[in-house]
Amino acid sequence: MRESERIAALFHAFYEGECWIGLNFKQAIQGIDAEKAAHKASAETNSICQLVNHLIYWRKTVIIRLQGVLGHPPMNDFYQPNQLDATSWKETLMHFEEVHQALLQAIHHFDERRLNEPSPMKGQSYYQLMMGCLQHDGYHMGQIVLLKKERA
Repeated sequence: MRESERIAALFHAFYEGECWIGLNFKQAIQGIDAEKAAHKASAETNSICQLVNHLIYWRKTVIIRLQGVLGHPPMNDFYQPNQLDATSWKETLMHFEEVHQALLQAIHHFDERRLNEPSPMKGQSYYQLMMGCLQHDGYHMGQIVLLKKERA
C-alpha cells in the first residue's frame, strides 16, 4: 500500500470506518438534529454546526494547499446560518460528505514523492499538512461529542 493510500485510509476511518479514537465522525453526529446543532453554550463558544463548517473550511484549505497554493476557500470559517433548520443542517452534513470525498481524491492523486517537500505553508511539509488536518478533525470531533452530551 502506498503512503498516500494509508493517509487516505486514516481519513476514511475518521469519517465512517474503524477509527482508532473509538468512534468515527458519522457516529459522533448521529442523532444531532438542527436544534442541537445550532445551540451555543455561551456567546464565546461555537455550536456543533459551526464546528462542522470549520472542519469543511480547513479540509477545503488542505485541498487548495495540496495544489501548491497558499490560500483559503471562499467561505466563512465557523459559518452558521441565522436560522438553522433541518434542511440547512442536512445540507451542511452533505457538504461535509462532498468535501470529504474531494479530500480523499486530492490525497489519492497527490504525488507521494512530494510528501516531505515543503507545502505552501512555511515550515510545513505536505505530510504534516495532511496529518495535521486529521489531528485537527479529531480535536474538533471531541468538542462535538462533548456538546452533544451536554444537550442529551
